[in-house]
Amino acid sequence: MALNINLINGKNIPINEDTYLVAWKYQSSLMASNADHYYLDCIFKGGFEDGKVTEDDEENKLEGLISAADWLTIGKGNNNSIKTTAILSITRD
Repeated sequence: MALNINLINGKNIPINEDTYLVAWKYQSSLMASNADHYYLDCIFKGGFEDGKVTEDDEENKLEGLISAADWLTIGKGNNNSIKTTAILSITRD
């Protein structure tokens, strides 16, 4: 299995069975007890294999995760996040 996340700037990010992903969803609450009303909730953290059921649905699971998330971090220890609207496509090698 090898997939590529293709960004609108032309960069390609390889995704394989060992790739660690963290996905974040924007949240807002006027009921927050402090002045910080805007924050991100982690909606997925784990290896790519943690989020898929069969070999046939690799792209589908990744597409679903990207659709549900606002920000994506790829790789353990990576401090750089990608805004999911910067993703152009997912292709299979």
